[in-house]
Amino acid sequence: MKIKNILSHQMNNHKIAITYQNRNITYKELHNNAVKNADILSRKTSNRNIGIFINNSIEYAIAYFTIAYMDKVIIPIEDHAKKDSVRSILKYCEISLVLTNTGNDQKLFEMLADYPYRVDIYNVETGQTFVANPECAYIEVGGEDETDVAIMLHTSGTTSNPKRVMLTNRNLLANIESNVASLDLREDDRCLIILPMFFGYCNTSQFLSHLYVGASLVIYDSSFYPRKFLELIDREKCTNTTCVPSMLFMVINACRRETYDLSSLRYLCFGGGSMPIDKLEKILCFFDKTGVIQTYGQTEASPRVTCLLPEDAKRKIGSVGKPIPGVTVKIADKQLRELPPGETGEILVKGDNVMKGYYKQPEITAKTIENGWLHTGDLGRFDEEGYLYIAGRLKNVIISGGLNIYPEEIEEVLLGHDKVKEALVTAEPHPILSEVPIARVILKEGAKADGRELIEYCLKRLPGNKVPGRIVFCEEFEKTYTGKIKRKGRKN
Repeated sequence: MKIKNILSHQMNNHKIAITYQNRNITYKELHNNAVKNADILSRKTSNRNIGIFINNSIEYAIAYFTIAYMDKVIIPIEDHAKKDSVRSILKYCEISLVLTNTGNDQKLFEMLADYPYRVDIYNVETGQTFVANPECAYIEVGGEDETDVAIMLHTSGTTSNPKRVMLTNRNLLANIESNVASLDLREDDRCLIILPMFFGYCNTSQFLSHLYVGASLVIYDSSFYPRKFLELIDREKCTNTTCVPSMLFMVINACRRETYDLSSLRYLCFGGGSMPIDKLEKILCFFDKTGVIQTYGQTEASPRVTCLLPEDAKRKIGSVGKPIPGVTVKIADKQLRELPPGETGEILVKGDNVMKGYYKQPEITAKTIENGWLHTGDLGRFDEEGYLYIAGRLKNVIISGGLNIYPEEIEEVLLGHDKVKEALVTAEPHPILSEVPIARVILKEGAKADGRELIEYCLKRLPGNKVPGRIVFCEEFEKTYTGKIKRKGRKN
């Protein structure tokens, strides 16, 4: 089975598959549109890698399955990516055909002026093809084996880094089946998509998983506004959605729960960022009639690895739960020896969901996957009941006086201060201790605080060696395209 069969199995289904703005498309219509485009494009290209340059929309879904029906490799490109990033991705992934929609077609055409290769730009709405640089030759495609690769997704780094994760049909379907089983997804579910559809978290856990069970998708159509988010759940009677923590922080700060009817919302999933326990408690209180589920995953794992189900949300607060069906997780030391509960080490993952590898980077792939185990680069520990707790990133560890300090622990404390909006802790060289933590902080709008106040706050909540040596106040942090703060290496 391939991911294209998710849609082909529903080819005669007249149920609404996707709602976007004031439009609906049924499963049958989605299938017919994708088949029509695939027939046209199969005669035009032999390139195995095909790009999608489309915002979250019905057209994105049509383009996605158009490529799947062609048995080609889907390569989503962020529609907000800048010119240099787009050109870098096209060149690195050897793309000569990009599917797009009205508006984005001209935008892309202009980005490719003076690009040294020919690129065909196909509008899935109109069927019109634009040719950028027709006087040039198509880019030469390398000979790397991509057997059964269905999609190549960007990791959560910067868009200027073209590194792509190769996920096979087997990887995706394994994670879809695990996700469906762990959350009991149903045909009558209505899933609200608010994350970027090119984002690995959305691609499998929402987009493909719900189409797999014949459910319906409701696509959010603008920048995130907390009230609009809740209004859409209310109006469309959505049964589940998935967010990143920053979105939920905005909701609990800006909205009154009683204003909206959220009784239809069965699950609210979140992951992809730090979640201070005090804020998690407020989220659980705000969505008191909804099953709140914390998840953990990586693009390289297709992406979901664990989830903390609603019945354990309060009892195991701070945990990311247990591995989902079909996924095995262990905590290991530097010699890859499995560690007992309570001890912190690297999180390793095994299962059919683990990626084939990084495109054109076999050496990095070999270091990342050993004997079937995916090195996540994340640190964590299991408790005695098998619940996973994340400690931080392996590369972020600060070694001070021979002791390991996880910056995420300090950041969580700082984020608990009522004046702190964002926090970033990194290492600073020290003549005796080798390294000490320092904190960069962004205050909430209108808030005033000095470094002494925040250090004293930390002294009451952290051991002395974990208290930041100094506080640096900032206006903003540079972030990745998925909204994560860029650390720029360990010692900055």
